[in-house]
Amino acid sequence: MPQYQAAPYQDKFSTNYPIDVNKTQMDVPLEQGSVGWNAQLNDSGSGTTNATAGTTEAITHNLGYVPNFVTITETSNGIVYLDKANPATATTFNVLGSAASLTFDWIAE
Repeated sequence: MPQYQAAPYQDKFSTNYPIDVNKTQMDVPLEQGSVGWNAQLNDSGSGTTNATAGTTEAITHNLGYVPNFVTITETSNGIVYLDKANPATATTFNVLGSAASLTFDWIAE
């Protein structure tokens, strides 16, 4: 049976709410299927484009869903861009390079 504690902002935002006084909020497990269960908000890494300029290279991410955004920062001379002809999946996104073997950092969200 959960114990009750007054809301932190007195009654401006809510009345009482249940908490388990034996656990912190970070320790409370989420049930499977609930928002945030087994979800990762972003993933990042570095990569290299294909050894042949203009050839698709698949980059693996660990989001578990198709990213909404992928930010690419080139770390060598050239342009790295997403391959629109090969859309991202729940495990990869695809890039092309303006030159061979370009290095880059990425963040997928």
